[in-house]
Amino acid sequence: MTRGRVEFSATLRLLMADESGQDVVEYALLAAVIGIASIVTWRLLVTTVGDVYKAADSAVQRTSECTPDPGGTGCP
Repeated sequence: MTRGRVEFSATLRLLMADESGQDVVEYALLAAVIGIASIVTWRLLVTTVGDVYKAADSAVQRTSECTPDPGGTGCP
């Protein structure tokens, strides 16, 4: 073997044994999972809040339609 090939093999063995980058990958995966969960939760929350707001708005509109006016007419 040539000297360059021996050095390359030694360097490759050291890199394979080195686990210092493992933490970075784990934290990146954890951040990705948290990010995806946050986006899904936010989308569900926005939809739910929108539905509640629309229901409340409809109830207010129905109530205001049934309020008697000064002319004496009221709810049917």
